[in-house]
Amino acid sequence: MAGMLRVASVKAPAFMGLNTQESEVTLADGYATQANNCIIDRYGRLGSRRGNQLFTTNSGTLPSTAYLKSMFEFKDVDGNIIYLSSGDNKLFTGLDILVEKPVRDVHDTIDIAYTITDTNWQIVSNPLSAGSAGGAVAYLAQNGHPMLTYSKAITNNLVYRQLADVGSIPTGLSTAEFDPNCITAAYGRVWAASTTSNKTIVYYSRLLDGTHFTGTGTGLLDISAQVGNNDKITAIAGYNGFLIIFCEDNILVYDNADDPTQIVLADTIQGVGCVARDTVQKCGEDLVFLSRSGVRSLRRTIQEKSMPMRELSANIRDQLIEQVNSELYKDIKSVYFERDAFYLLTLPSQMQIVCFDMRANLENGSSRVTYWTSLDFKSLLATNDNRLYFGGMGGFYHYFGYTDNGNSYRMTWFSSSSDLGSQSVLKILKKTKLTIISDEAQDYIFKYNFNYSDDFASRTIEKDASQIISEYNVAEYGIGEYSGGIYITQVSINIGGQGDIVKIGVETEVDGAPVSLQRIDLYYKTGRLA
Repeated sequence: MAGMLRVASVKAPAFMGLNTQESEVTLADGYATQANNCIIDRYGRLGSRRGNQLFTTNSGTLPSTAYLKSMFEFKDVDGNIIYLSSGDNKLFTGLDILVEKPVRDVHDTIDIAYTITDTNWQIVSNPLSAGSAGGAVAYLAQNGHPMLTYSKAITNNLVYRQLADVGSIPTGLSTAEFDPNCITAAYGRVWAASTTSNKTIVYYSRLLDGTHFTGTGTGLLDISAQVGNNDKITAIAGYNGFLIIFCEDNILVYDNADDPTQIVLADTIQGVGCVARDTVQKCGEDLVFLSRSGVRSLRRTIQEKSMPMRELSANIRDQLIEQVNSELYKDIKSVYFERDAFYLLTLPSQMQIVCFDMRANLENGSSRVTYWTSLDFKSLLATNDNRLYFGGMGGFYHYFGYTDNGNSYRMTWFSSSSDLGSQSVLKILKKTKLTIISDEAQDYIFKYNFNYSDDFASRTIEKDASQIISEYNVAEYGIGEYSGGIYITQVSINIGGQGDIVKIGVETEVDGAPVSLQRIDLYYKTGRLA
């Protein structure tokens, strides 16, 4: 005989993010087993991500089928912002209109013969520089290409030029041989490493002059004795007074980096490194990067001057590693978007972005994670005025609105499997109530299954209450409209079926308006022992 009507409530669906690592048998209720095209907002609610809109109205010489693979926000000394980018083996400036720029000679009088065979540039800048014509300078690096600068020429034009034409390269290297793959601007210098011929040397420039790598104040760090010849430098970064040198399988931490004559090795982290240059990001007080075992954070404890690491991707480790291993490391990009406090990691061949919420850590030290799907982008850029851009086909795409360049996208959430607090007892489902926040009424699909089955029953809830489809064609539909056009929608629908373990999910097409899943109430009766 069935018991009294009970209710199980999910008050903040997926507030702990996605977890594909643990078995559903032991998974806590706050986790999601699927969370696509959504974020965990600052209130802990599951909400739809923003969409994107092509911002570049005239791509110039970038074909509509070619991608922007590198993007950078350059600020000149006069305060002007110039967007540097590359794609289709070309260099550009501009945002709404891309203008192809050649590599010029030292006087900005002629184009030089500079062949670009890849667009995997890393771009950094020093705010002030005594080199070149003075002022701000951007530096561009990738293996197989002599290092470039972007700065003012004698003609007062901002132009791309070879570093060797406006400064100097390390003694003993030719212009072609100084082709570092990773660079950073830190402590008043430019640091460059991982040339094609040597993967274990870091070169540093003069103080306040990143265009000169010879003469007083310049030098190098050879780390081969620390990591051996089988490891190689993949990225470098300045962090809390330290110089961090990432190799594929080791990390070296140097102190006194502001004075290279006094620089000392402060720490060596063995067995963990960074496999993808463009995944290193400063995220508040953290330095985040992609290792062979997932996304990790290098965080300084000031009191102890130690460098503990935490694994941000612990809850999706095996899935993420499998996905990363199917990508080319050089194509994986990242960004930290301070306004929304998330770190994004691209999986370009799979057209996915992994979103790590950086507001707070879970008990195991990991971040709350969701996936963004069906996004065909190759690069990422967060600007100083809190805008986020994606590099896609034809130019810059703005993280904006709630369509993907005019097309809807599907937001999906599935819970863990749960016994609803009553172990080994049959649950007979009666109805469910969804509480949803949105700018407008829209359709939803509620799904559920029993006992770890792959088959889901579904009920479609349409905008028009008269069109709601449910098992018994009975439903309640209430909308309260608040100022600003926000709807608090409560939808109750009858459902049926029975089992001792229940899993539920909600899907909806995001098409012009945000959606936030606030609460789900599941009404059921209990029966015999399962």
